[in-house]
Amino acid sequence: MNIKTKFLSFCVIGLVSLANAVEYPSKSIILKNGLKVIVCEKPDNDFVEFEVWYRTGSKDEKPGIRGMAHLFEHMMFRGTEKYPGKSIFENVEKVGGEANAYTTFDRTVYHEYVPVSALEKMIDMESDRMSNLIVTQNILDTERQVVGEELRNGTNNWYGKMDSERYPFLYPKGHPYEVNVIGFLDEITKFTSSQCMDFYNNFYSPNNAYIVVVGNVKTDDVFALVEKYFGVISKQLNIQKKENIPALDTAKIRTNDMNVNFPLQIYSYTFPRPAVTDKDFFAFQLLTDILFNDGNSILNNRLVKKDYLAYAINPNSEQWSYYPNLAVIDVIMDASPGNVKVKRAIREEINKIIDAGIPQGVLDNYITAYENSDKLNNYECSNIANKLGIAEYYFNDYTKTYRLSDEYKKITQDDLKKAAVKYLSEDKIQVINIKPEQ
Repeated sequence: MNIKTKFLSFCVIGLVSLANAVEYPSKSIILKNGLKVIVCEKPDNDFVEFEVWYRTGSKDEKPGIRGMAHLFEHMMFRGTEKYPGKSIFENVEKVGGEANAYTTFDRTVYHEYVPVSALEKMIDMESDRMSNLIVTQNILDTERQVVGEELRNGTNNWYGKMDSERYPFLYPKGHPYEVNVIGFLDEITKFTSSQCMDFYNNFYSPNNAYIVVVGNVKTDDVFALVEKYFGVISKQLNIQKKENIPALDTAKIRTNDMNVNFPLQIYSYTFPRPAVTDKDFFAFQLLTDILFNDGNSILNNRLVKKDYLAYAINPNSEQWSYYPNLAVIDVIMDASPGNVKVKRAIREEINKIIDAGIPQGVLDNYITAYENSDKLNNYECSNIANKLGIAEYYFNDYTKTYRLSDEYKKITQDDLKKAAVKYLSEDKIQVINIKPEQ
């Protein structure tokens, strides 16, 4: 389908220059069909990162189609009316570019990294995927075999198998994240092409997506190309946020004991995590990073580096989430009756924060490391695109990505103590004791 337009019509809602905040200026427009376009000019080489973010993921699935969002990510590479078969990958590969995609609970993102000269072709292909995807039963049968193999490969090592077996115990029924993103193989094998097209028609549209472009481009040129190829897509969706989400701070996980076929023990700490839009989000992030997640965190330094009570502390959950989710922290140790000391040490460190907060020097070091890491990441187009995309998805404001360190700097000792009481008190934390099989 050759898409042409006679004129350019932008609905400009904010051409925001960010030259003072970062090295590379970023601007945005919204087309009449609701598609937002974010462009960041980064003129250091002749390549460009082009991404289409859809506000759909496994949170939008229902019983019977668990795993559809991830499977559909695969289906989007199987061809359209204009680009049939494997020509999507072929068009990227022949210019020396890269193409891929990923699916989470909240979002599905398609991305290409190509020479700037190939950008128009990428825009044309992605617009055709948004409006003219071809799904047949034969294509579906092929791709679900691939997904089935991916699911099986994910359980080929002991940790992946444990993680897969643990997940069904975590969330209450009716929560958007109650089923892992990859879904259930017995449901995937029963999908029909009609169900796939229903998912496509229900969630893939201009007003449920946005585009992020980062590279050696001219903003107005990109706006014109996106308008040319995407502007004529008229499909519109009525997407509503789910209501009556089960509360996680009162829900009990469905087991406190598991076995694993490996000679290690894991204390799997679970506790409620606020959604990104919650007022507690940044205090919670700062608190859990400094306590658990960072390589130089309080508990890494004590349990792993100083007292040698654990091999590793591994965060194993999504930090960014549209709805409240569960933080999962795996403390990996030798299997030993003496591991009760680990639980005591973790509770001691949490209680210290509840009583006195976190030492200011520790906070200052964290912020400095965060800002330095953020600057370093700006050397990669894909990193910039991801940061812009995340901020747009969760805050509806891509410019927020340039002000995240300011959010952390606002957090006080009182904020951290309140967050520790609210999320890490003994009645909020639940622990799964994962032990070697006898």
